Amino acid sequence: MPLHVKPSDQRGIQGELIFDPVGTNEYIKNALVKLKWQNNILIPAEYRFLGKEIDFAKAGIILEIQFSNYPFLLNNTLRSELLYKAGTIFAKYSTKLVIIITKAQMFPASNSTLYYEQAAQQLRALIQNHVFDVPIRLIGLFEQRDTMTSVISSVYQEKRYSRIVQTRISCWGQLISGRLGTSRCKIHLIQ
Repeated sequence: MPLHVKPSDQRGIQGELIFDPVGTNEYIKNALVKLKWQNNILIPAEYRFLGKEIDFAKAGIILEIQFSNYPFLLNNTLRSELLYKAGTIFAKYSTKLVIIITKAQMFPASNSTLYYEQAAQQLRALIQNHVFDVPIRLIGLFEQRDTMTSVISSVYQEKRYSRIVQTRISCWGQLISGRLGTSRCKIHLIQ
């Protein structure tokens, strides 16, 4: 998958390239739909107080793509636990496994969005304390540092919350390591 980026509109880093959750989500959705995953599945009315829909389902697996603010991880996992315990049917199967996909901390991103490393810490503590019965798998999106990679850079019609692409280019880029191994990378495009 190419790395999807967009210019930031955040004060202090305006114009710098950051992780693009919209483009990444769109790419993953297209790939999963080709593999016959059902998407945007309505949650039964009695549980809609936890949200309208789940992202994807197939053969007893709920898959949630979590690029938004970090508190939503708990909503997604607790909701999935409830659906698991209630035996809720999605895509003709009851829930047997939950998969959460999120980005690694290496990517510069909007403030307060969830990172893989943060999700791993939260889930580890919750699982160690027996909060969940449903099996959960966490997948992190990572990229090689300091090497060339395929990049898709998008500019959206509105700076915030827009899904309407104004311009989109495919090019090469590099994630340049920060001073510390845990630092976020700087994204540099090579056109």
